Amino acid sequence: MTLPPVSPLLNSLFNIARARYRAENEAWVQLSHRLSGRFNLPIAASSIQREGDLDILLRSLEDEFDLKKETSGMEFSHHYQMMFSEAWVVGCYEILRAFRERDQKATKAGKRTSGVSELAEFKSNFTDFERLRMPIAKFEIAKDKALTQPLPMYRVGEDATQPTEYYDPKDPGRFHIMPTGVSARGSAMWLVLDPGDLTQYWVERRDLADRLLSLLKLVRGAGELEAEQNAAKQAFPS
Repeated sequence: MTLPPVSPLLNSLFNIARARYRAENEAWVQLSHRLSGRFNLPIAASSIQREGDLDILLRSLEDEFDLKKETSGMEFSHHYQMMFSEAWVVGCYEILRAFRERDQKATKAGKRTSGVSELAEFKSNFTDFERLRMPIAKFEIAKDKALTQPLPMYRVGEDATQPTEYYDPKDPGRFHIMPTGVSARGSAMWLVLDPGDLTQYWVERRDLADRLLSLLKLVRGAGELEAEQNAAKQAFPS
């Protein structure tokens, strides 16, 4: 039996997603140019657009996810959705981390920063990505150095009769399995832990994506800022 080629099928998946989410696809392209311009890192535009492609594919998968559907042992769509969701989280985190570090180094060098990483919305997004990335990529609690003592951990569904296990930040053999779920919109969710005050809260993947795209309303383009600065110099020459 001759199996069909995979590449055309993969192209079709992304083309269908772009057709379904034209507005979001365009927003990701705009955001890629807006952020890469403000951080003076043009090469980052293609990376942001790739994460945008993955986001709209995931939105399509999320739309089709049926919480009430009984899946058989041969149904792996949710498995693939979680796999892509985790890859999307890690990819977006690395881009935001590069942007933030670029501003931090500019500050130390006494140079002008983008001003974007100082926004409360950017910081909030980065914090959630950071708390997701560590358990996903390294199976550890993000910033676990903030823990002053071993943290008692309980597996989901366990009762009080089970022995308590502890997460010790000083133990090289430590690991953390972050609880996952699916939201009412079919999107992946993770229960993240704030090591500072030990609070937990759910983070939904699609909400993260929407929050990233909302930066378009807050971040002006580098060209627009430059035009304003030039106009100010002409109005108030030194």
